[in-house]
Amino acid sequence: MFLLAFTSCKKQDKDVISNVVEILNKNNSLHFKAIQKYYYQSEKDTTYTPFEIWALRDKNDSLRNGFVWVDNNYRPYHMMYNNGDFHLAIPPKKTTVLYKNFKDNFISPIDWIDFFLKPFLLDELIARPEVKTIISDTIYQGEICDQIEITIPENSKGELKAYTYILSKTHHFPLLSMMKSKTKDQIYIDEITFTDYEFDKVNIDQLKEDQKRVLQENPVEREGTDSELVRLEKMIHIGEKAPLFEGKFYATEKEFKLENYIGKNVIVVDFWYTHCPPCVKAMPALSELYNEYKDQGLKIFGLNSVDNRPGSLANLDKFLSNRKLSYDVIMTQAEVDLKYKISSYPTMYIVDKEGNISYIGIGYDTEKFKGFKEHIIKLLKN
Repeated sequence: MFLLAFTSCKKQDKDVISNVVEILNKNNSLHFKAIQKYYYQSEKDTTYTPFEIWALRDKNDSLRNGFVWVDNNYRPYHMMYNNGDFHLAIPPKKTTVLYKNFKDNFISPIDWIDFFLKPFLLDELIARPEVKTIISDTIYQGEICDQIEITIPENSKGELKAYTYILSKTHHFPLLSMMKSKTKDQIYIDEITFTDYEFDKVNIDQLKEDQKRVLQENPVEREGTDSELVRLEKMIHIGEKAPLFEGKFYATEKEFKLENYIGKNVIVVDFWYTHCPPCVKAMPALSELYNEYKDQGLKIFGLNSVDNRPGSLANLDKFLSNRKLSYDVIMTQAEVDLKYKISSYPTMYIVDKEGNISYIGIGYDTEKFKGFKEHIIKLLKN
């Protein structure tokens, strides 16, 4: 938890931002740790993801102006950016996905990585006439800090975003950042705390050697894309047999076999994990769906391979204890995700009574879920 205590002291926005940009420009590399928590305001708990980040400026890189390595210490994944190429290495699956001309955020819009690599971006953001900025003093963890609040006007989708950065007056790097994304239906909150800074101590030669080793151990499988159509094309196709798999019931640790349910039920397999806000958002809808149609032959299984590690199970226990799911959670291994060609979460397959894939859903929103539910009702009636 943190305490914000606002003072009445007003500052000149330009002076504060110019000072931050000037200090950032004096450092060529940065190493720090971060913990991200993200959640919907309507949910009762949060998820935590620890990261470790190395960033080094490289003026020869016209796209991002640097080399970046981000370790997601929860899943665990390695994210490596160099000269436009972004490698997402996934050791549990022994594979790497390559994204070319990578322009997306490394962790989130408030991870500060691009502001470090290109400090002038902060100047440019503040200077945009449609952007509202308020700068003030605040108390964070007993220290007087600079607080920068940036509000970005509503976009074409009706989404309003507000960014808050709390910066140390000593090294002018964030101690905390927060994004609130507000739509007519909900408020999504993304929060990052920053610790353990080291400036100008990144060993680029060592990082590149590590990158070479990681890519040898996890060969590049394909080039990534954010197109849902392309992702669907690379997945199991409708009409194909659902791959059989085994796992364990989370609640009882008894053995689970998909084949025991084929021929008797319409089956939903939902691939999810705790640190996935859309996965969490889908859970009440899936629980309600199962309660409504379980007596008509519907089975829903939440498949989780990501949290199925010793370091993750304690978080999973706490997470599930706060939710009363009506359907069973099945603990699986990464091989099951590979069989089903999962590239994003949540992904939901509907398996008909003949054991064939009948429907594929990527992501979650209420409109998509209506079609998902309608398809289940048709299968149950048949």
